[in-house]
Amino acid sequence: MPPEFFRVVPPGALGLVLFLVVVAAVVGLSALVLGAGGLFRRPVPADEMTLAQRAEPMLRARHGVGRFDARFERLAEGTRLGLTGETAGGWIVLGAALTATGVYLLTFDTLLALGAALLGGGATFLVFWVLQNRRRRAIQEQLPDGCFQLSRSLRSGLNLPAGLRETAEYVPSPLAGLFRRLAVALSLGEATRPAVRRVADDARLTEFDLFTEVLALNAEAGGNLPAMLDRLAASMRDRNQFRGYFRSVTTLARVGALFLALAAPAAFLLYLIFQPEMLAKFVNLREGQYMLAAAIALEVIGLVWIALLLRRQDDY
Repeated sequence: MPPEFFRVVPPGALGLVLFLVVVAAVVGLSALVLGAGGLFRRPVPADEMTLAQRAEPMLRARHGVGRFDARFERLAEGTRLGLTGETAGGWIVLGAALTATGVYLLTFDTLLALGAALLGGGATFLVFWVLQNRRRRAIQEQLPDGCFQLSRSLRSGLNLPAGLRETAEYVPSPLAGLFRRLAVALSLGEATRPAVRRVADDARLTEFDLFTEVLALNAEAGGNLPAMLDRLAASMRDRNQFRGYFRSVTTLARVGALFLALAAPAAFLLYLIFQPEMLAKFVNLREGQYMLAAAIALEVIGLVWIALLLRRQDDY
């Protein structure tokens, strides 16, 4: 294509073509990777799953790169957006590509586009990180009903694996998936305590830890398991109600913290709109640059600290 063509074509059209090319390349690469993975995937029988496929969801790598993959997969599942580790990684790459393309079209600066790609991918990952506790909260709300239903199934004469499978048909996801995994592990002959401990590590919830300890204690010492599950479900329901009350009475403080965190960026934006000359003088001074960098660093540290404090309240 001759160089004169680029001079005739408007810059907006070239930018749109570049944007579409980047999006098509990212989508095509994702489809190629997923398609190549499907070629090496073992075919699933039409009647039932194989033993290896049944055990695969329970076996998570605990060392090295496999441990990082397992954590990222758990983070993607925790968002309850229907994502897997592969699709979450694809969204992060797509966010980075779109951000880099937009910045490059505005500035035509490769270095700024690279920085924008890092920020876009990091922002997408931050969204997933913020939403990762949605699965835990759903399990927290569903577990009392699951324990009551499991107790009724055991009273009807079913053993523990059959009762877990039966309960998984009544409770919604994601608790149903945990019950199915536990039922499969017990059906394969695994000891009760290691099986429930592995599923509890995946749930990462205090209430589910109590539930698994009740199952393990009953398997080792015996006892009336349906009655123990009923009492546990009643205590967990009271705990959920108290947690809801705690969140309602602390809503004002959390909303106040949000507005306090947004005060500095809002003030900077107001100065940028109504008094740009004064802001330009402040930014051009070396002392002003140091003060602005310190303010941004302290703002980020405060936001991260508040986020960690609000996240820890769900662990108890």
